[in-house]
Amino acid sequence: MGQALIEQIINGTMMGGIYMLVALGMVLIYGVMHVLNFAHGVLFMLGGYVCHFAFTQLFGNYFLAVLAAMAVLAVVGLLLEWGLFRRLRDNLRMQVIASLGLILVIQNGVIAIWGPNALQMRVAPTEIRVPLGDLSFTLQHFLIIGVVGGTILALWLFLTRSRIGTALRATSQNPEAAQVVGIDANRMYLLSFLIGCALAALGGALLGPLFLIFPTMGDLPLLKGLAAIVIGGMGSVPGAIIGGLAIGIVEAVSTLYIPTDYRDSVVFAALIAVLLLRPQGLFGMRVRGEA
Repeated sequence: MGQALIEQIINGTMMGGIYMLVALGMVLIYGVMHVLNFAHGVLFMLGGYVCHFAFTQLFGNYFLAVLAAMAVLAVVGLLLEWGLFRRLRDNLRMQVIASLGLILVIQNGVIAIWGPNALQMRVAPTEIRVPLGDLSFTLQHFLIIGVVGGTILALWLFLTRSRIGTALRATSQNPEAAQVVGIDANRMYLLSFLIGCALAALGGALLGPLFLIFPTMGDLPLLKGLAAIVIGGMGSVPGAIIGGLAIGIVEAVSTLYIPTDYRDSVVFAALIAVLLLRPQGLFGMRVRGEA
């Protein structure tokens, strides 16, 4: 049981890292723009497809393919913010409808270009085994954990130590006051979408080689990312990190005690419990007037 527990904790940390990337992208967009983008899962999926195309057709280098996927999805994020969400900024209902419509548009576009069948991307880190005592994992497991850790550190330094990051945080706290001191709120909205979509692409590009790349591969990461930001607290970056990691580990460890088919039930039962006990999330702030 001890080795099985260690194995599931490592697997859970790896998947938790993927959920963290999705949650961080969503919480950054929500925190700055107050837009809950339900199309974030298909952007995750699109990152996997772009990475596959860049790896197999352009570079043959996995590292460059990941960077290409992030760059392409960053441009997609800019276009979505400028061409769609900016025009619906004050209409929450239409934002939700538009993001749901994007799911169908992007999924059908991917099927039209790449077909409905799943794709496989064989890269070196998935072929190399790393022994850990009596256990063995692919190098991709530890690559995901390391890249996610480095991404979180880089994002934290950017948000807390750079002038642009400070402007981004100021805009999230009070857009009107930020504009008074000379911060261009529209640029900050563009930047939040750019970073959020690039993080989604990174998640899809990292997870794709371990499993298959298919049109609905972003559905579960989207749900787990949403659960992470609700558990951690809407708009809280630390909450998204802790929530994503907790969900990954809980769902992995739960398979030691219950059938694998029920692991998602454990995650969402935990979500319901948090909502009942602390509706604002673990790191969220209670708003005056809320129960």
